[in-house]
Amino acid sequence: MKKILVLTDYTDNSDHAAAAAVPLCAKLNANILLFNTFISQPVLSEFGGTPYAVEQMIWVDESKGKITYLKENLEKLATEIPRGAHRPSISSQREEGSLEYQLKFLLERRDIELIIMGARSGTTMEHLLIGSDTSTVIDQTNRPVLIIPESTDLKKIKKVTIACDFDEGDLHAVHYLTKLGRLLNFHLEILHVSLWGHDDAREIEMRNKFSNRVKRYRYPDISYQNISGKELPARLNRHCEENGSDLLVLVHDQHSFLNRIFKGSHTRDQLKHQQIPVMMIPAGMEDR
Repeated sequence: MKKILVLTDYTDNSDHAAAAAVPLCAKLNANILLFNTFISQPVLSEFGGTPYAVEQMIWVDESKGKITYLKENLEKLATEIPRGAHRPSISSQREEGSLEYQLKFLLERRDIELIIMGARSGTTMEHLLIGSDTSTVIDQTNRPVLIIPESTDLKKIKKVTIACDFDEGDLHAVHYLTKLGRLLNFHLEILHVSLWGHDDAREIEMRNKFSNRVKRYRYPDISYQNISGKELPARLNRHCEENGSDLLVLVHDQHSFLNRIFKGSHTRDQLKHQQIPVMMIPAGMEDR
């Protein structure tokens, strides 16, 4: 059975994201793998009996207790899922080393469907995860990453907006979303993002070609919108607020037109001010 990988550093933000994963897993017929990384400092032999070494051992033991406590809380939430629906099982894993290093090995598993993590609060630039931050997770993964702010949950996803420029990576992302949509029953809004002054005739041609390919997926609830101009991260947020979107989807591709618009920092800028969950889908993600 597929698993949702939930990254945790035991902060309130990550605990909230983990709790939000439970009802989502019920709808996606998936189980949860809680994952934490830690970096322990080497202790020299001459300091083996010092308070520093003892403190290090206590910290590791406390970390074990925290992930066990979180696992038990999620198991309680799973019991609240109505009978007849899928009640996800909860497993946990802790590994020593940076998250960047550990993700490379963990994602070789074929059963990881999606990664969930907590979002920053407000405009703080603190790391979300031990040894890593949001951009590191996004850069390292070949699976979608769902970033959940502490102020929101995923109990109801009625409308999903994907920002795109009609390239091949966007098409793969839309295909993935139509599969999710059949399980979650949401309206999919395809939002074309462009700069002022682009050739309208060319954009219409691109949209027609893109929409014709999307029709092959036979998803019944799709609409198309456009935004253009500068300060696109802020405009995306405003568009989602005004249109009642429950989830914003961005395609992560270092060579895409959208990435050039945002000058490589669109992910950080968007998450810095986000009010709704954001999903990042790798442009080259394999279809499973």
